[in-house]
Amino acid sequence: IGTKSGEGVDIVELENGCACCNASDELLACIYQLHEMSVVKGQPFDRIVIEMSGVAEPKNIRREFQEALREKHPIFDHCYLSTMITVVDSPHFFELYSSKNDVADHVELIGSEVSGVDRYDELGQVQVERKVVDLLVEQVECADMIVLNKNDRVNDKQRSVLQLIAAALNPSAQVVQCEFGKVPLDTIFGVVGKVVDMDDDEDIRLSVKAAKIAASDSCAVPDCSDPSHAHGESHGHEHAHDHGHTHATSAAEKYGITTFVYCRRKPFHPKKLQDLISFLPVKNAQRDNWIDHIPAEGWSLNKLLDGKLHVSDKGNELSILHTIVRSKGFIWFANHPNSAFHWSQAGAHLALHPLGMWWAATALNVWPDGGDNTSNDVAKVLDEFDLGTRWGDRRQELVFIGIGMIESEIEALFDACLLTDEEMAQFEEYMQDQPNTVAVRSTDSTPSGRSVHSPA
Repeated sequence: IGTKSGEGVDIVELENGCACCNASDELLACIYQLHEMSVVKGQPFDRIVIEMSGVAEPKNIRREFQEALREKHPIFDHCYLSTMITVVDSPHFFELYSSKNDVADHVELIGSEVSGVDRYDELGQVQVERKVVDLLVEQVECADMIVLNKNDRVNDKQRSVLQLIAAALNPSAQVVQCEFGKVPLDTIFGVVGKVVDMDDDEDIRLSVKAAKIAASDSCAVPDCSDPSHAHGESHGHEHAHDHGHTHATSAAEKYGITTFVYCRRKPFHPKKLQDLISFLPVKNAQRDNWIDHIPAEGWSLNKLLDGKLHVSDKGNELSILHTIVRSKGFIWFANHPNSAFHWSQAGAHLALHPLGMWWAATALNVWPDGGDNTSNDVAKVLDEFDLGTRWGDRRQELVFIGIGMIESEIEALFDACLLTDEEMAQFEEYMQDQPNTVAVRSTDSTPSGRSVHSPA
């Protein structure tokens, strides 16, 4: 960090593309070049700040650094990736979150020279066919600190809601509001980095854990027995009551922003879930008629915040799906019994793709640390196993974040997509010929209280 005069500051600019794509090797080379310059000058750097573009993909950056560290790149003898920070343009957040467009459709994001391209451009600079909202949530969720800039350009309501949504999307990050990008250096450099050592699975685990904690937050009044208060449950709606003590209304309660986790140990029927997805306000959703449900083009975060998207009258039950701002997690399909799928919905965008095998169906020799029962990584995996059934870690586990959500109604819609008892009996009979490749049991001999082994 140099002085205001610029002394002690060295800058190296990448010339051949984006650091999260094909220029990642050049990025590491540039960092090493900066290190060598500091050695020659006899002025070691306190920090090296890497400024990415507005369309940078932080998970790719993290992945590249982790891979280079595993390969023992020499730069890590002198420095390490400490912290990831995302700066949010506050007045444009609501518009971008409501976008149904590809990154390629936004000239202000990628520049006019690649605008409208529906594939990777020749330089590999950015995945321009990616949805804007999908990129936006990645940038917010993969960060140790979220800086909400241009705080003076949004009203009080937007300011509070943005703070809450950012904290819900990334519960482990420190959220800071500012104007003109002015944040004290002590604040920026005082953040302890966590996401730099995580992977995509751990991102979801952390979100699930945080959502469960939020859902179990209870009334702060001792011995309160009022059933209308949250005592280990989150219903996503408010109750009017008066019984002798008062409760301060938080900003989250005021604007109806809630989080909950949907957990089940039954597989989804693929056709039933497909039908439910068609009623989400996602782009290109297919259905015979729209009935009272809005297409993707009519969904926006501002409309949802203003209460214009959900009508709870009889016959409009499925419109509760419009209150979901973000959902993500693991999906278990009956027709792919051994494969885990990743569900990621943000605004009007939904992606559903395979992640790999469930750990219960994965050979022990390819587990983390070879399935060593003393490993912390193995303990995390074992914690996801249900010892009461034969299904191991197979499950539905979705985190929902929304405005005005009614948890019981959303859960009922997803429950209707699970196999019925009769279908489950047929599924269990089918799975008799596909035993798990590992066995997990309770034990007192490991820190986690569980152990895994290959069945005899």
